[in-house]
Amino acid sequence: MQKEEQSSRQIVMCHLMAIMGINIEKATQLIAEMEESGLIQFDELGNVGLIGFLAFTEVYGIYLFFTERYLYVEDLATNGILSFTTFYIIFNLLLVFGLVRKVVRSRIT
Repeated sequence: MQKEEQSSRQIVMCHLMAIMGINIEKATQLIAEMEESGLIQFDELGNVGLIGFLAFTEVYGIYLFFTERYLYVEDLATNGILSFTTFYIIFNLLLVFGLVRKVVRSRIT
């Protein structure tokens, strides 16, 4: 039995449809807008790159924070330190730390 693989584009579209409750046309339009603005980039096979993944994760985390905050607590309770919430918090702390470090270095020189 041959397993058919899904591209990252299809997975992202299905995820948007499930989370946001939109149809496939709206999901396709949203993905196209994200590609045009540079938030996400797919290769010729439809797979997303690292920068696109991080941008999507950031946007998705912000969306969840404002719409379904209880999911963060449930995620931590279920998955512990290996949860999306932990990754999201650490990623944002590193991002803020990097930006602060850059600003401080630019003001010193």
